[in-house]
Amino acid sequence: MKKDVLSIKNREDLVEVIAPDIKAIDEAIKSSDEEKMKNIHLKIDGKYSTYIPGFGKSMYGYSSADGFAYNYMGKESYLHNLRIMKGRLEGYLCGFPTPQNSKISQDISVSVPVSNSNDININLSFKDARKQIEEMPGLNEAETEELKTKINELEQINNEKISKKKKWEKVKPIISFVLDKGADVAITIMGLILQMKLGI
Repeated sequence: MKKDVLSIKNREDLVEVIAPDIKAIDEAIKSSDEEKMKNIHLKIDGKYSTYIPGFGKSMYGYSSADGFAYNYMGKESYLHNLRIMKGRLEGYLCGFPTPQNSKISQDISVSVPVSNSNDININLSFKDARKQIEEMPGLNEAETEELKTKINELEQINNEKISKKKKWEKVKPIISFVLDKGADVAITIMGLILQMKLGI
């Protein structure tokens, strides 16, 4: 059953609700079709602005009192805003904090235990994730190997002695890649990324 924003209770629900919207934003941007971009912009605005205070901040045509002034917006405005919307939604998928009075922040509880054995837990998770991918019935052999390669990349990034910011830059393309592969894949990979504690 398809979930809506009000029914979000955990990370799996979060991915199920938000991942298709990120994909729709991507498709609208790639289409370069102003009408399509406007329609997706309206949908995302209507779906998230109610639950995330200040969702339109730093976007063109936005007023905190009146929302978006669609009569005065054009293709460039939609393009700019959709890129910001995509980034914000990806942030929620990664467990970044939402404002305290946000409906989403009240409903979602994503906890990742931090302990001295955290490195061991992450290493086990990478192993478990590879196993889960291998056992997913909807993937063919080539897709399975491709996703296992992405998990190996994440493990390598996690072990690199570089700043969290640099790690995040390397992780972003992997997030975009897995969001196209369905909810089960996204949940598995996003679980790993959450545990990497990138702190962005």
